[in-house]
Amino acid sequence: MTLLDPVSAIVAGAIAGPVLVLLYFLKLRRRRVLISSTLLWQQAVQDLQVNEPFRWLRRSLLMLLQLLALAMLVIALGQPMLRGAPSPSGRVVLMIDRSASMNALDGLGGESRLDEALDAARAYLDALPRGTSVQLIGFAFQPQIMTPATTDRGAIRRALGRIKPTDQPGRLDRALQLVETLLGGQTPESETPKPARVVLLSDGGFRDDAELSLAGGQLEFIRTGPEASPSYDNIGITTVSLSQDYNDPRILRLFLRLQNSMDRDVGITVTLEQEGAVIARKAVRVPPMVDGVPGSTSLTFPIDPANEGLITAGFDRPDLLETDNRVFVLIAPARLPRVLLVMPGDAIDGRTDWVIRDFLEEMDIESLRVVGVDVFHRFIEGDELDSFDLVVLDRVDVPAGLTKPTLSFAAKLPGLEIRHPAAPGSQDRFAAWDRTDPVMRGLVLDSVKIARPAWFEPTDDQSTASDLATGRFGPIVVRQDDRLLQRIGVSFEPAASTWPLDISYTLFLAQAIETLTFQPRESNGMFTTDEPAMLVVEPGSTEIELEGPIAIHAETVPGQDDGLGVVNLGLVPRAGVYRDQAGNPALAINFSDADESSIRTRDTLRIAGGTVMSSDRTEGQRAIWSWFVLGALVLLTLEWVWFARRMRA
Repeated sequence: MTLLDPVSAIVAGAIAGPVLVLLYFLKLRRRRVLISSTLLWQQAVQDLQVNEPFRWLRRSLLMLLQLLALAMLVIALGQPMLRGAPSPSGRVVLMIDRSASMNALDGLGGESRLDEALDAARAYLDALPRGTSVQLIGFAFQPQIMTPATTDRGAIRRALGRIKPTDQPGRLDRALQLVETLLGGQTPESETPKPARVVLLSDGGFRDDAELSLAGGQLEFIRTGPEASPSYDNIGITTVSLSQDYNDPRILRLFLRLQNSMDRDVGITVTLEQEGAVIARKAVRVPPMVDGVPGSTSLTFPIDPANEGLITAGFDRPDLLETDNRVFVLIAPARLPRVLLVMPGDAIDGRTDWVIRDFLEEMDIESLRVVGVDVFHRFIEGDELDSFDLVVLDRVDVPAGLTKPTLSFAAKLPGLEIRHPAAPGSQDRFAAWDRTDPVMRGLVLDSVKIARPAWFEPTDDQSTASDLATGRFGPIVVRQDDRLLQRIGVSFEPAASTWPLDISYTLFLAQAIETLTFQPRESNGMFTTDEPAMLVVEPGSTEIELEGPIAIHAETVPGQDDGLGVVNLGLVPRAGVYRDQAGNPALAINFSDADESSIRTRDTLRIAGGTVMSSDRTEGQRAIWSWFVLGALVLLTLEWVWFARRMRA
């Protein structure tokens, strides 16, 4: 027998026991009376002796019965459980945890926790009475019914052999919801439901905030793996993300978070590799676990955007769980912008056209289309603008309702007018510019001369433009931010200045286009084990075959983006790199869960507000607190009968 809540029993016993004994020491307060003789008062003398304090207690059957009854009530408060052979039941549901932490190699004999759980399930199956109906469920992030309810032991053993490990987090709440549904559907409405036995074989490493409940069954918990400990030998990468610097889109940053489940800090070296070559390396110390909370630290690697393809980040320190020692990133190629250039007139010709158009044609962009004002307005009325990422306007005012980012020259902006000096022959130059802004970074504009000066002037107080550069008369380069829609405007014509003859003009165009068409670089095909994986394939593909930790076969579904096919692979249970038939990396699946990486074990679970304690592999456990309450009631009844007989005597 064992107690699930021994602390409550100890506290209750320490308070109630001494109080009961103290009652037998109480002295009755009596009024003093003078009498001539005590000969006729012998009974009063005996009562006085019984109530005298601080004397040895006499043997009393009443006190003994009361102490025994109190002891039984105290033990019942501690939730006693009786261990023994599995209690008889017509139905048994075996639940096998196959989450990532079950791959830890600290099971019996150095095997994994999952292998230990499968061995324990076979031993439990052998100890069940013949004719017991058994159903097998394996679960990680999602539960899976391995067999229907059956009395065929051979079928259950074969299904146990088909349970494979995963790198997914464990969701016990979803598995228990499935069990509730199965148990509720197996009992006819005309019959009284008989509680089934639900046997959970797991290391118990589930999230603390999970609200667990089980209706229609009695849960038995068989822990696999070592006993709960303040330290587990494991370091893991629990978070990986790739982002592009907003202020400098030329920089990619790989963010990693590392977690330590040991009771001491550990130093490791994290290495980035691409095609077998080391491209970066950093040493880091990960703080220890404190009060059951794993220590963690983070580090960031800058990555050259030219490093397209597969990058592996990891370390070589051996520990109990290997799957969280590596993460994989697939860097997608940079998407070049599609530019629409709008110029005055329908015939796009003239002596000054080259100042903007020729420069754009020489830049690294995906496409450039030049149109006149009339065609541009037809584009606005239709949906042709959806095929462009940026609109460049040369001496054409920016429409207020335009929903595309714009780069404009000698054109009005919403809320900003163009002003010219009254005195003819005036000249202007760049007086100051914001060198910290990504558009103006690295530009040297001191020598630029502007023959026909112009500057921006707000038409109302609602203007949200920020000045990027100013001349002698006012702002000459501005930026407008309107709900993530950006506009950059230059007040003067580049052809009426020496700017196109300076290298800063080319840099300005490149940085302005890069900023206006900024799109975070995505890691195409990078997912975690607890999210559906989507893969884009070439038009005309009907199916896809991938090789990796497991083989993946899927059929394509016609997509909406440029006729490409989109493959929904669902949840991929194993982390790693998956390659197509040509050997190219097509999919990167990462393990990313701090709870699973901590590989902690538990001996108790909280289910529906109660506590379920782990039992031995082939033993069940039954609550017997009601036996002790019944025994206490019997003893109190005997005590009352004995007291009543004594009073009559």
